[in-house]
Amino acid sequence: MAYASSFASAPAAGGNVISTFVHPPVSTSAFAAGSYPAAGSYPTPGGPIQLPGFAPPAFDAPQLHAQSFQHQYGGATAPAHHYGAAPTMPPSSSAALPTPEAVQSQKEGYINLLDEQLKQGQATLDQQRQQQTEYLYQQAQQQKQQVEMQIKQQVQQQEMTLLQNYNQQLMAVQQAASQQKVALEQQAMQLTMEYQQKKSQEEMMHKQATLQREHVEAQMKFAQEMQKLQQLPLGA
Repeated sequence: MAYASSFASAPAAGGNVISTFVHPPVSTSAFAAGSYPAAGSYPTPGGPIQLPGFAPPAFDAPQLHAQSFQHQYGGATAPAHHYGAAPTMPPSSSAALPTPEAVQSQKEGYINLLDEQLKQGQATLDQQRQQQTEYLYQQAQQQKQQVEMQIKQQVQQQEMTLLQNYNQQLMAVQQAASQQKVALEQQAMQLTMEYQQKKSQEEMMHKQATLQREHVEAQMKFAQEMQKLQQLPLGA
């Protein structure tokens, strides 16, 4: 940002002309709202989170203009000498130069103007720094909110995916448990039926064995009785 400068001539002591510097106010319109460039694109919603980087805008440093000493140099020539005329004094070569007092006055005025420019330039830089700092914090807050929103969305999506996987796994476990229960019921029923069949067979065989034993015992008893009868004497 270049400082536009204008000069106004004012007479100083001794009749010399001293140029005065008029400094215009510094414009800070470049740092108005909306004039900063974008610091970077924000991450796409639903995509992987990438922390965006941003840099502060560059300072628009003011420029200081030191003025040069100005003096009027008449460049007067010596008057023509006529023959027979009385000699005249040559013109003074220092008359056209500013006096030391005028130079000192100009120097002090220019130094004061430079100090004023420095003061205004420092104020401009301070204002730029403050505006850029506020802009950085605002930009960081906006990016932080967007990143937090994206993280929240990703967490919610992952939670939904986790819940779906949980429901699928739970359903698979429940189905497996139900199938195993049915298989256990079938096995238990089959084993019960086999036991009942075996038990019935054993009871039937036991009854048959009992009947056979009783039959054999009855036959043996009958045979013994018949043998006893045969051993008795006749007519007894």
